[in-house]
Amino acid sequence: MVDLCEGGNEPAGSLEAICKTSKNITMQEYTFEGESHFRYLGVIINNNCDVSGCVNDKIQAGNRAYYANLPLFKNQLLSRMTKIKVYKTVVRPVVTFGSETWTFTKKDENSLRSFERKILRRIFGPVSDHQGWRIRSNNELLNLIGGQDVVKFMKAQRLRWLGHVNRMPETRTPIKMLKGRLYNRRRKGRPKLRWVDGVSKDLEIMGVRGWTNMVKDRVKWKAVVKEAKTHSGL
Repeated sequence: MVDLCEGGNEPAGSLEAICKTSKNITMQEYTFEGESHFRYLGVIINNNCDVSGCVNDKIQAGNRAYYANLPLFKNQLLSRMTKIKVYKTVVRPVVTFGSETWTFTKKDENSLRSFERKILRRIFGPVSDHQGWRIRSNNELLNLIGGQDVVKFMKAQRLRWLGHVNRMPETRTPIKMLKGRLYNRRRKGRPKLRWVDGVSKDLEIMGVRGWTNMVKDRVKWKAVVKEAKTHSGL
């Protein structure tokens, strides 16, 4: 889906207002219209390097996938563990597709975890205690799925992709893009968080040192990726 935006009096911060910042590119007799965002291989890419719109789009797609399979999640003949497997194989991949290249904000992480908890609460249902029935807490849900929530899964996938790219030959485009640098004057204000900054922070939280050398060893790096899926700090 590609949106073409024209001028008008739109409120600041709206999609139409953002579109007006997109500039056309003229090359000889050809003019290419600037776009604020477009969908490429199922992922929304915009002109301000913000993944929040893509996260919201994936959550909506995940909701559609969940309700499309609602009869399975309501089926009393299926155990809770079977329903969790259905969620992880049918619903979660819809939300996490392309997340290897995302740079999360805290708001994005909260939105993703909130989406998953909503489904988990419907699968596991309320719990009974001495005060009556109550909904399960966030920590209870996390323990029920073995500490492997959707955000940790995405961060583990980012680390897996980091290892894959760093083992590529230097002539490959992905490794060139990862290690390449743009030399220009920095804009005023706080710089945007880069993808490699987010990945490096995750490795720092996990206590992984010297990852640039460790990443060459597939066995060791596979262990790092596996640990990230359940690490309490991520």
